[in-house]
Amino acid sequence: MELAWNTQKNQMSDVKGKEMEQERKGKISNEDIDLERTHLNVELVESDLSLYQRVKERVNDLKESGSRVQKNSVVMYSNILTVPVEQAERWGDEKTDEYFKSCYDFFCEEFGKENVVSAKIHKDETAPHMHLHFVPVNKENGRLQARVSMNKAKINYIHDELPKFLQERGFDVVRGKGKTEKNIENIHEYKEIKALEGKIEQEKKELNKELEEIKLNKKPLVNIKRVKERSFEKGIREKNKRVEVPLKDFDELIASAKENEKLRKINHDVSKTNKELKQQFKVLNNQYQKIVDQQQAEYKKLENKNIELQKENKELKQELGSEIDKRIVYADMLINDFNVTAWSKEETKARLVLNKLDRGVEPSNVKQGQEWRETLEKARGTNIKSDRLERGISKIKEIIQKIKEKILSQRKNKQQGMRR
Repeated sequence: MELAWNTQKNQMSDVKGKEMEQERKGKISNEDIDLERTHLNVELVESDLSLYQRVKERVNDLKESGSRVQKNSVVMYSNILTVPVEQAERWGDEKTDEYFKSCYDFFCEEFGKENVVSAKIHKDETAPHMHLHFVPVNKENGRLQARVSMNKAKINYIHDELPKFLQERGFDVVRGKGKTEKNIENIHEYKEIKALEGKIEQEKKELNKELEEIKLNKKPLVNIKRVKERSFEKGIREKNKRVEVPLKDFDELIASAKENEKLRKINHDVSKTNKELKQQFKVLNNQYQKIVDQQQAEYKKLENKNIELQKENKELKQELGSEIDKRIVYADMLINDFNVTAWSKEETKARLVLNKLDRGVEPSNVKQGQEWRETLEKARGTNIKSDRLERGISKIKEIIQKIKEKILSQRKNKQQGMRR
């Protein structure tokens, strides 16, 4: 089965609408909803508050802890996870519910249980599904930061990791093939690109307007040279016909020809300007494309870096968890198996010195070596086995002797060099 999951960001003004949809309040326009089965729906997050109140309360807590929340801030992500009808029939109600509970556990682990404000399984429609809502809090600093906690890289991470998580719980689920939403990391760069697009679009409109005017004025009204030639005749000859015109009309024709000459000059100037604007547009468009390419390349680098950091963070978490488990086991062994509940400062210092010697760490000079030896000698009579202490003291003595011999050798070589 492919993972069926989609997510949508919401501002505070959107939350009540999501609540109406989830709780089947108001007018029901979806014909697939069977209200007689609505009582079968299951809420995994127990609370006496409405969805809006839960989100409002959580956002207020974040404000008090230093989060900056504006009117247009993204305060909630609404998610829908669906099981196909055929799969739900094969699984049965119990396993289908376990699937949704496992999805809920995954989101609690990724975003913090305190931030998952609602998770409701709907069984009153054709396909069973779960509405899950969480407040996007940055786990690193505990602040409301949707762009950090739910960016494109995080969405792709969920598409990859949620199926693996479900597989570990015994569900045969694979990554869905649907496309993920494209996000822009830097909103300032995004605005600059949009402003540039708007500028280019405006210049295109102005160019088109000027081109229309050029088309209107391109055709000469009258050939002024021919009009001047005919002004010496009593009439105007057109082909084999001679046309007589009144003097008043002839003067108007001359005036029109002069006006036409002016228009042709304007047309020439506009054509020149149009050519320059086209060149400017081409340069501007190339600059815009370079900016877009650079931002996409930079975004890709950041996306890859983020994925690497998430992977590294996950590995460090696993290592830390393993180390914590080891320490718990060691403490349990000391208390319950060896009945050791306390030790002196001398024993602590001596054990640290012995641990260094076991790992091949040696004192760097005579003074430090003597301090280490004194530390081990003071630990005689503690819980440390005496033979281990004595071996450590002997080893330090040997190291001190080697350091002294090395110093004497260096002094001797220096003196011989000075004599030469």
